Amino acid sequence: MKPHETYCSQMCEAKIRLISAERMVESQSPLTGYSSLDSEFCFLQIRKINELITFSGMVREEARYRKLRDKDRRSDKDRVDPSADWKASKILARLVKLSPHMLPIPLGEHFQSELRTIHFERKDLAVNHERLIELYETCSEFMHVSNPLVENIGEQVEDQRQKYTNAPDTVRAALTFLRRLLWLHAVVKLEWTDTDNPCSIENPECAWIVDFSAPDDQTVNMTLATTLDTDPA
Repeated sequence: MKPHETYCSQMCEAKIRLISAERMVESQSPLTGYSSLDSEFCFLQIRKINELITFSGMVREEARYRKLRDKDRRSDKDRVDPSADWKASKILARLVKLSPHMLPIPLGEHFQSELRTIHFERKDLAVNHERLIELYETCSEFMHVSNPLVENIGEQVEDQRQKYTNAPDTVRAALTFLRRLLWLHAVVKLEWTDTDNPCSIENPECAWIVDFSAPDDQTVNMTLATTLDTDPA
């Protein structure tokens, strides 16, 4: 499968998970029968969307990422297999070393100029890997059962109750952020000529514009763009 095909498949999955979580959190009554379980379902989807965003960056810059992981080896005995990487927070921290365009670029209004080119405004949305890591860690808090052997179990239970009380608002804020980030966005892949340095910053090689399109289906539209060769030769 070509990289852009893999990316499109990942974004289709992200769209399905986003819409499913939105339906769950906006339901008039808990769909599972318990509001706490509804919230956990939503946090699971948010975490998986976060992972899809992360792994899609690995797909676009696979060669760079593999080189970076190879350089992470402390000795020849270390086995660093990028395909075994799974924790999004750690992967994101590595990806941002490779390119300033590693994360999706949220797009806003667009118009066609007299030169028949389409200009996209960048959406006013603060996006960085720290925010995605924070979101990932927030979701992780709802993925595990607390150890009951701690001394302050009563305080822990009360903290859990308060956390679940606030969970729907946390979910809505996270889903709003992800919708604004992903529904219409661009991603950029850089050229790589200095193959000894995976963190070298070079010119864009290609860009993909991604449109989640209609909210009631699984369709994701992609436009592929490559840089033009202006050399008259």
